Amino acid sequence: MMPPAIHACLMWSLMFATVGCSCSDSKERRGQPPPTSGVLVGQLLLPEGTGSRGVEVQISAATEEAEITWVLFDDRGHFTCPFRSGLSRVIVTAGAVVHQIDASDLPRANQEGRIVVGVIDLRAQLTEHRLVLRAAEGSAAGDVRVGMWFGPPPVGPFGEPVSLGSRQFPPVALGSETAWLIPNDAHSVYFVVERPSGFDGEPQWRGGHQKQFGPFTAARLPAELIMD
Repeated sequence: MMPPAIHACLMWSLMFATVGCSCSDSKERRGQPPPTSGVLVGQLLLPEGTGSRGVEVQISAATEEAEITWVLFDDRGHFTCPFRSGLSRVIVTAGAVVHQIDASDLPRANQEGRIVVGVIDLRAQLTEHRLVLRAAEGSAAGDVRVGMWFGPPPVGPFGEPVSLGSRQFPPVALGSETAWLIPNDAHSVYFVVERPSGFDGEPQWRGGHQKQFGPFTAARLPAELIMD
């Protein structure tokens, strides 16, 4: 039978070794450089419904220009996105940041170069809200684009309004209903609706007529937005 004193020493040695390994691994993960290339793989779990409903996944590149890549996901929330300019952060937004993974917390790439972040479950954080977009009396029907922000929408360096010209703002027909996923504690929610310019030809989604709505809280969101 092992003497108590020797047994205690062995137990303390094992505890220190375990703690030492844990700390070493944690430091190694924190100090590892951002992945320079690979494929990001994961899945969002959203409240029941269809479409992104204002939820976006972004990859921030580890470059001086802080490039952002918009990651598309399917109806089941699955996304797969290659990157080649360094990966510093993965962000999920719904008007504001609702989930963030920094480079130091990303899992290591597997043998195929895939960084699998697994399932990001946002079902308890978000609630679906539906609203109708309508044309004001005497105004033309047609398509508009809609964006959602928390706090006043950003402006450009010369005070120009935010652009709704990129693919994360798909055209929506006036008179139709839209669905949005709103964080449960949201406040200062703003919507921007834009009509395109160039109605006689190809619609131009940069520089069209815009109208801003808000601020609203999650408890007092509008049932409809009326566009001039």
